[in-house]
Amino acid sequence: MAKYIISDIFKTIGTPRVTYVKRNEGEFEFELTNGLSIPGTLCLLTGPSKTGKTTLYKKVISELKKIPLTIRCNDEMTIEDVWRNALEEVNFDRITKQAESGQIELSSQVKTGMSAGWEWLGKIIGEISLGIKGTYSSETVREKILSTPSPKHLIPILKELPYVLVVEDFHYLNDTTKKSVFQQWKDFTDSEVATIIVGTAHHAVDLALSNKDLVGRISHTEVGTWEVNDLKKIVKQGLDELKVNISEPQCQYIASESVGLPLITQGICARLFLDKKITTYDTKDKMTFVKSDIETAMTNVANQNFNVFKDIYQILITGFRKGARKYNTYELLLLIFTLDPVSFKLVRSEIDSRLDKLDSKFEKPPFASVNSTLGSIGKLQKKNGIELLEWSNKQGCLYILEPSFLFYLRWKDINVGITEKADLLAKIYEIISSDISIKIKE
Repeated sequence: MAKYIISDIFKTIGTPRVTYVKRNEGEFEFELTNGLSIPGTLCLLTGPSKTGKTTLYKKVISELKKIPLTIRCNDEMTIEDVWRNALEEVNFDRITKQAESGQIELSSQVKTGMSAGWEWLGKIIGEISLGIKGTYSSETVREKILSTPSPKHLIPILKELPYVLVVEDFHYLNDTTKKSVFQQWKDFTDSEVATIIVGTAHHAVDLALSNKDLVGRISHTEVGTWEVNDLKKIVKQGLDELKVNISEPQCQYIASESVGLPLITQGICARLFLDKKITTYDTKDKMTFVKSDIETAMTNVANQNFNVFKDIYQILITGFRKGARKYNTYELLLLIFTLDPVSFKLVRSEIDSRLDKLDSKFEKPPFASVNSTLGSIGKLQKKNGIELLEWSNKQGCLYILEPSFLFYLRWKDINVGITEKADLLAKIYEIISSDISIKIKE
C-alpha cells in the first residue's frame, strides 16, 4: 500500500509527472524536439489557452537536459524590455548547481567560466562591443548589458549554456514590438540558435513570414484542444496510480465535459477527492466514485477555479440595456451552449434549433431580436474589454473563443448532469401527458 498527495497526481499547476500524456501519440513532442535540434530554427507554438503549450515545451526542454529562458510578454513592453527580461532571468549559480546534480550538461570549458558569471559573458562579447576597457567586475558587465540589451547579448548565452529562449504570451505584445522582434530575430537564426515563441493565435506565423529572411526557418506546431481519448488517459493514469477503479462511461463523461482542456480534466479529478476532504490518499482505502460525485466536482471546479467568469457573464447577459427587456436574448444565446452536444460554435440554424429546445419558461425571442443581439456582441465585448465570443456574419456562426468559458457556462449552476436534467424534464412531460390522456378517457 502507498500514500499519495492528490495535488502531486492531478496537477493544475506545473508539469504533471504521473498524468503527463503525449497526445496524438507524441506528435507534438516529436515536432518540437525536431525543431529545436535544427540550428537556427524558430519554433512557433500556437493554440488556445490552457491546452498545454507551456507543459509541452517544458517537458521537451527538460528531456533535452536544457533550461527554458522565459520572457513573459505584455502589451506595454518595448523591444528593449523583451531582451532585458530574458537577460535578467540568466542565473549562473543555478546552472552550476544543476550541472553538478546531473540535471543538465556543460562542457569543461563552460564549467570553468561559470564561477565568473557576467564577467565570463563580458569576455565572450568583447570589451569593444560592450564599450568598456580595462578591469571590470561582473556587476559592471551586467549593468552595461542591461542598459542597452539586444540579441547579440543573448546569443553567446544560448550557444554556450544549456538555455533555450522562450517568448511566452507573444500575442500580448503590441504590434510595433511584435514587428521589431521579428526584424531582430534573424540574429538568432544566423547564429544557428533554435528558439521558441508561444502564442494563442496563429497570426504569429503571418508576422514571422513578413520577414523574408525567416522563410524556411520556421517550424510551426499548432496545438488545438485535446481529443477526448487523450483526456481519458489523464483520468486513467492518475486513478490507476491511486488504485481507484473508474468505469468507462465515467471516464468518458469527465473527458467529454473537459471541453478539450487537460487543465479541467486534472481539476475535476483532483476535486473528486477534495470534495470528500481527501488531500492525501492511501491506496488501501479503496475509494469509488459515482456519477453524482463527478457532477458535483464539475460544478465546484467551474465556480472555484473559473469564478473569474462570474462578473463577465453578468456583463454579457445584461447587454447594452440596463432595464427590463421583453426578451432575454443575450442570456439565452449563452444558455444554449449548455445543451448537448458540447460545441464551441453554432451556425445560425443550430442557434434556432437550440432555442426551440429550451425550457418553455424561456420565451423564445423573435428572429429579428436574435439577429440584432448577434450583431451587437462584438461591440458589447469591445466596450468592456472582453474577448470570449465572436459572431461571424460572413460564416453565419457564433463562436466561443475561450474553451474554459464554455465549461463555466455548462457547469456554473448545475447540480445534476445536463443529460439527466433533460431526461428528467422528458419523464415529467411524459407523466403529465399520460395523466392527461387517462383523465380524458375517463
